[in-house]
Amino acid sequence: MANLPPEAGRNSEELQWICRSAMEAAFPAFKNARIEARFYAYVGLTHTIRRTGQGWILRISDHCRRAPRMVIEAIALILASKILRRKPPARLLETYDRFRKEPEVEESVHLRRLQRGRKMINSSEGKHHSLPAICQDLNRRYFDNQVEVRKLGWGPRRSWGRLGHYDPVHHTITISPVLDSARVPRFVVAYIVYHEMLHTLFGSNSSSGGRHRHHPSGFRKAEQSYPDYASAKRFLSTFCRTRGGACIR
Repeated sequence: MANLPPEAGRNSEELQWICRSAMEAAFPAFKNARIEARFYAYVGLTHTIRRTGQGWILRISDHCRRAPRMVIEAIALILASKILRRKPPARLLETYDRFRKEPEVEESVHLRRLQRGRKMINSSEGKHHSLPAICQDLNRRYFDNQVEVRKLGWGPRRSWGRLGHYDPVHHTITISPVLDSARVPRFVVAYIVYHEMLHTLFGSNSSSGGRHRHHPSGFRKAEQSYPDYASAKRFLSTFCRTRGGACIR
């Protein structure tokens, strides 16, 4: 899969044209919508889409500035599929997966994570949920106290697209503060923490530049063994749907 020459790199105008063309051609729902796209300096390979008025704003990781057009199109269409609650075609997922596993892409992500240095995590007690208590209970019940992280806490931003994140470079778990709410049952927060703890055993997230699949079959089986898995997924489906966004990570 050939990249653009090293001296090249897509600008936001070209990015927007590619995303808009792909989304309008694939989905009638986007034909009359205003679609904006821009590169964003995410640490990893994170890509998001958010509704704004009658249109949509896509933020694509700037690690993709020199990505082939087919990769940009795949990212845009995967995000669009998530918004429309459709399963992305396998060919798009395969195209994106090959790109993110390229050594130069993984290295770019890894170097940026190291350069960003200190993680911004609020390790204080939440107003409604105690992450240390939840993690300690999960570690005892499901991991034989074998999971170790350097830091666990609430993230600096109220993210709806990414509710939890395990960082294998800094060995930290960050949970979005939108979950520190009286509306969110404890078992739901525990499920998110449990999910991120599994990443310490099954390898790194795709956004971290790791060489493993984001959620391999063994990960999925372990995740689904969580007693409140189905209930937590149902709650989050409704809880997050009202925000009108999606995220690839």
